[in-house]
Amino acid sequence: MRTMNATIQTLGAMFGLLLGLGWLLRRTGILTEPHTTWLTNFITIVPLPALVMGALAQARFSPALLGVWLLGLLITGVGMGLAWLLGKWLGLRAGTLGVLMVSGTLGNTGFLGTPLIAALYPHQPDVVAAAVTFDMGVTALMVNTVGIAILAHFGKGDHFDLRRSLKRLLQMPVLWATWIGYAVMLSGLKLPAPLLFTLERLGQTTVPLALLAIGSLIRWHAIGTRWRALLLIVAFKCLLMPSLCWGLLQLVALPEFAARALLLQSAMPSVMVSAVYAALYKTEPDLAAAVVAVSTLLFFLLWLPLF
Repeated sequence: MRTMNATIQTLGAMFGLLLGLGWLLRRTGILTEPHTTWLTNFITIVPLPALVMGALAQARFSPALLGVWLLGLLITGVGMGLAWLLGKWLGLRAGTLGVLMVSGTLGNTGFLGTPLIAALYPHQPDVVAAAVTFDMGVTALMVNTVGIAILAHFGKGDHFDLRRSLKRLLQMPVLWATWIGYAVMLSGLKLPAPLLFTLERLGQTTVPLALLAIGSLIRWHAIGTRWRALLLIVAFKCLLMPSLCWGLLQLVALPEFAARALLLQSAMPSVMVSAVYAALYKTEPDLAAAVVAVSTLLFFLLWLPLF
């Protein structure tokens, strides 16, 4: 317990320092928008696939992974439906409703969730495998199909193109890393120790790099001008979604490792790419970026100490 508490305190300090550093680098002009775009692309091409492949290669297959996937889709679908109903009831304008439905339900399960869970449970690859299943089977799938469709529908930019979205999804290196990792898991093969060591070390860089990128997205002026909408969306993501997941887990019998991963992933802050897609489809991009930054800060203050 003391070791876990020490790990959480260390990670918490790292979260705060790297978010602040990312903001400072942007403010001083060192980390510009093109740099942030390059950094996020690099994360999805190198360290995140390495982390996923290394974790899956060490895990054992369990039917509970299917339960994680199905429950994750159910939770996300119910969350989006509740967000739509709430937005209509409050009379939110179109762009705000779109951000609520996407940023308020989909979490940063790839850049933060899976790497953080891997750091908290380094000797429990089954927990990490469940986290990867949620990230790729739920978050990545939903944000690149339904999420983009919602943002395009409520935005002022291009129309939604399903074929282009699926092509983008299939081109994600982390998706291929997931398939390869599952193939190794199911086959029972053992990766060579030097390769596994390299994958683990590369994967450990995911969280620090992601926090720098998220810190650079902080826009205080957006937080000030849209604070009511921001508060609503962040509360929906950081409070309602984990509560919804916890409630469903009381009704469904999942193994402890799968339930833990599912609950932790549901508590993650808003998915980072939602801000990118909001900018692409002109769906209140400043608000979406502020939601990512503030939900990350709230996660750092509210949920991380409870892990």
